[in-house]
Amino acid sequence: MVNAILLSIKLHNRRSRNGGMTWLCSLYFALVSSSTSAFSTQRASLCFQEPTLHQQQRSPAAVDTGRVHTTTTGLYVSPPDSQVGDVLETAEPQSYTTDESGPYNVRRRQIIVSMLSMASLSPLLKASLADDAEEDINPPSPQLPPVNIVKPPLDDRDYFTFTLDNGLRVLLCSDPSTNEAAVAMDVHVGATSDPVEVPGLAHFTEHMLFLGTKQYPQENSFEAFLSNHGGSSNAYTDSENTVYYFDMEAEAASKLMEGLSRFGSFFSDPLFAESATGRELNAIESENKKNLQTDSFRLYQMTKSRANSEHPFSKFFTGNRLTLLDNTVAQGIDLREQLIRFYKTHYSANQMTLAVVAPQSIDELKVMVEETFASIPNSNVEKPENSWAGVLPFGMDKNSIIPSFGNILEIVPVQDLRQLMIAWPIVYKSPKELEEARLYKTSTYVAHLLGHEGPKSLLSYLKRKGWVNTVAVGAQEELSDFETFDLVVGLTSQGLDALDDIVEAIYSYIMMIRDRQVPTYVVNEVLQLEELQWRFTTKGSPRNYATALATSMQKYPPEYYVAGPRRLALDGVENGIIVDATPRSGFVDKDQLARTVARIDKLVRNMVVENGMITVLSKSFENLTDRKERWYGTDYRTSPIASSVLDKWTHPVSTKSLQINFPRPNIFIPSEAGLRVKFPPLPKIMAAERTFESRLTPIRPPRILQDDDKWTVYFKEDDRFGVPKAYVVLEISSKYPFESSKNAAIANLYEVCVTDRLGEYAYDAGLAGLTYEVKVVPRGLRFTFGGYNDKLKDFVEYVTRKLSKDVRQLLPQNDAEFGRYKDQVMRALTAFDVKQPYFHASYYSQLVIQPRRFLYPNSDLRVETRSILLPDLVEYAESVLKFGRGEALIQGNLDEQEALSLAKMLDKILPFQSIPSSLLPPRQEALPLPPSRGDVVPTRLLITEPNPADENSVSYILLQSLGKSERDHVLIELISAIVSEPFYNELRTRRQLGYIVSSGLRGLAGTRTLSFVVQSSVAASAFLTVEIIKFLDTVDSNILQKLSDADIAVYIRSLIDRKTEPDKDLSVEVTRNWSEIASGRLEFDRLQKEAAELLEVQKEDLIDFWRQLYSNDGRRALITEMIPRQGEASSILPPTSSGYEAGDIFTSGLVLGIDDITQFRRDSEKLFLLEQSLLESGQQSASEPEPAEQAS
Repeated sequence: MVNAILLSIKLHNRRSRNGGMTWLCSLYFALVSSSTSAFSTQRASLCFQEPTLHQQQRSPAAVDTGRVHTTTTGLYVSPPDSQVGDVLETAEPQSYTTDESGPYNVRRRQIIVSMLSMASLSPLLKASLADDAEEDINPPSPQLPPVNIVKPPLDDRDYFTFTLDNGLRVLLCSDPSTNEAAVAMDVHVGATSDPVEVPGLAHFTEHMLFLGTKQYPQENSFEAFLSNHGGSSNAYTDSENTVYYFDMEAEAASKLMEGLSRFGSFFSDPLFAESATGRELNAIESENKKNLQTDSFRLYQMTKSRANSEHPFSKFFTGNRLTLLDNTVAQGIDLREQLIRFYKTHYSANQMTLAVVAPQSIDELKVMVEETFASIPNSNVEKPENSWAGVLPFGMDKNSIIPSFGNILEIVPVQDLRQLMIAWPIVYKSPKELEEARLYKTSTYVAHLLGHEGPKSLLSYLKRKGWVNTVAVGAQEELSDFETFDLVVGLTSQGLDALDDIVEAIYSYIMMIRDRQVPTYVVNEVLQLEELQWRFTTKGSPRNYATALATSMQKYPPEYYVAGPRRLALDGVENGIIVDATPRSGFVDKDQLARTVARIDKLVRNMVVENGMITVLSKSFENLTDRKERWYGTDYRTSPIASSVLDKWTHPVSTKSLQINFPRPNIFIPSEAGLRVKFPPLPKIMAAERTFESRLTPIRPPRILQDDDKWTVYFKEDDRFGVPKAYVVLEISSKYPFESSKNAAIANLYEVCVTDRLGEYAYDAGLAGLTYEVKVVPRGLRFTFGGYNDKLKDFVEYVTRKLSKDVRQLLPQNDAEFGRYKDQVMRALTAFDVKQPYFHASYYSQLVIQPRRFLYPNSDLRVETRSILLPDLVEYAESVLKFGRGEALIQGNLDEQEALSLAKMLDKILPFQSIPSSLLPPRQEALPLPPSRGDVVPTRLLITEPNPADENSVSYILLQSLGKSERDHVLIELISAIVSEPFYNELRTRRQLGYIVSSGLRGLAGTRTLSFVVQSSVAASAFLTVEIIKFLDTVDSNILQKLSDADIAVYIRSLIDRKTEPDKDLSVEVTRNWSEIASGRLEFDRLQKEAAELLEVQKEDLIDFWRQLYSNDGRRALITEMIPRQGEASSILPPTSSGYEAGDIFTSGLVLGIDDITQFRRDSEKLFLLEQSLLESGQQSASEPEPAEQAS
């Protein structure tokens, strides 16, 4: 099975929009439940995707967080027939997008076209800086000769780094091929610098910087500006760094200049207004309460409890009302003064790094940055880590709450987890040791060995014994003076009883590395695989990239700002040796190889029994613990490890007796000949040169290569990206795989089994860039393959042949093995209960509007899974490919003959019997919500929060638009963009109703829903609903009617920019093409059509659409409330049924309980058929009854 897809060396708590802590949670939540990684987000009842509220707010971005050895599917294909619905073009691409007569409209379109065609040579906006900025008494920073930034071979962007006179280090990245810009600032101070008496102060400071500056005092002005320009912002507080970032559409240099000016004022003259300080405390408290039932936060704090209390890592980083308000009042501390003191002490330009990625030239960007960031004061402060230099982080047991070593820590998790974790601290004695560790990345080699999943691996042995499901390994850089090397094992129930033997096997492998020299081919392969990724690195999200660059600048020398986090063996810096951009096929010489091997040996010699911290998580420890952690209330106990056990681990059995050995050579690494690009990419058109007409010109779609009664195969050779990669996506459509809740439950087991059994073969392929996924979707069985095309065909052949011809080999061979898989599925299903309340509200809202056979309730799947037996699984696996009709997309670095050969091979391997179209499952349609009068409260769904310990309430209001035209789509997208920031500002910033406040779009089968959600720890769900409705009632008069034509033109331009932004990666284009094929729409030019439709939109259109969507009779809306059982936000728990009966769907003011959902969906399906028949006959829609009650 894929090794811990959920593994992320740092687990971040990212904010909806407000300031948020990001926690370095080692690998603790890596396996969450040992089975979760096997499930796609497409089956909401099993592994749920967080609600796709595409936030204009400060939405989260991925950060370069370390290195983990695991494989993932490189291409995420969102099927239209799923709970996720259509991929909305307003969302980030998946990696995861007639003229009317009259002079007014002609002139209006000319204005918008002019705006869109505006080049980046617009006059620069000279931002006026605060008159009372502190005088810079420091001498100008010496300017060194230009640095040659080492960048990937395919990276055509220009880079330039320099230092402002105030000491701010800057990296500029000019990318004229895009309209997007992103900016990130890394301030080298974090939660470890909190005053002892005010835990959480760094985090609170991060929140406050968004709430007004002297130059821009209005609290929401930055968000309002970004909202107008298709942007977002966010920030996170780390142990030693606080990172702020934003993105926006920036073709016009004047607008980017304004964005930089607003952002720069955060760091030169923040207000720290008294009123905002008091209100934002509520956000910190709500954020902390949101995290109390999250295992990653709880486990991270437990590790801090094992640290030396004199080391700042031991602190409580988030902060809450107790630490920031109650305790400061009790101590006579003025909190606002503490904020200002912390800011003035630590927010010094010499400890900041700024990264800017934008379409403007280097010269333009340099002028902008000098204008907008030069006023940041420079206090010449030292690095914060100097203040605790020499303090040991672990091993000082008299100063720690929990002993670091020699004890087992047993924890009761919130979720049903079974995990064993071993963490070995690696202490750096000097900055030079830390720099060498970053440049060599020795832990990557050791993680490759311990985390390998191939034959004779540690995981292979532990699986054979029936003890584990997964192993995840990686290094975690915690602070500047230490990191931990962590190994996390997902245990079976039998494994929980065999902990001593599992740990012994781990130390056996470590002993093998220590006593036997690691084969040269293994070390070379690790380097070669990393260099292969470097060679074909392509562009991603500018926001993510800018953030990664800013953090990299704090860690690497200027030459390696780009390459540092991405490449191994960068030694020689101390001697002035810089490894250039040329991809390496091996080490420079024998000496470099020898140095690397010696470093591997040094690392594993530190990974000894007496230096390992052991933690075990299991629900079986409930009622057996004797201690409770202070901040999160985690129940735990510790017990010393017996000397006999320590001796057993210190002198483990040989790996030979366990049939464990080093990995075999990787046969999937592509040859040099196989990396040849067959079709040189077409010349790129720079954003400034892109005419409006060219933006509306669709890219060449895939063409039909084969079309018969069994297969329709689409093909497109890559002529845009110039990478030696290809993708194969195929779907065998039939009703059987998903025709009942029982079959859907068996499908979960089927996916887990085949993925796990193919794991040993596919793991090396994954390391070499080949990925696959086998997924049962509502309309059949889908296979997705991708990666370097050199050995893609052989890989596809092996996997499909196994599934078609040898599927019995991929299934459990006995009941005990079957039980292990079933346990994984059941624990993944029950993990639903401890998701965030806003997630539950989103899930139930989506459940209501999806046909029953496309999404089965989590509760039904649990019931069915309990009753499934091994013969049921065998019968299912042998039947799932018997009948159907195939659709396929082959796209990438393949010519037509290669694609035909691949298609013929698949036809031969998958000999399913073709079925007529009448027997195919229907395409998914959205179930219509019942129409209601505009003055009547819409249907309400009231549900008790399933996690009894969660104290957060939620109100989730969904507005449904059933229109499928381009015009319907762009109108609701514009409204979403317009109302998102005011909604957040009113309910989150001003009213402080909750930490999670968001709005956004979701697509389903061509329809759209606009949702508004608030999660609160201080207000009941019914109160939240009233407040959301109050806001929605003002949208017409207070927002839409006050928009000028110029305002609307800005929103239109931003949306057109996003829709016509070129794809950054082949996988993005493939995902979009497959979405059109699988949905049956085949509108490959949909984005361009919608962009053209935007030119016709007027203010009256927006107002009319909003009134139809929300205000007028016939609106379709659903209110879902989650009611907690305890806490300040609790209220009377609702009944599981309101007495709803068949046919009640048109009842005015309808209230539903959780047990009413199934019947309500049945009625909605009947309503859909009725409305379809009325539309086909040209009669009045059921959405337009005279009074709503009479429609029944």
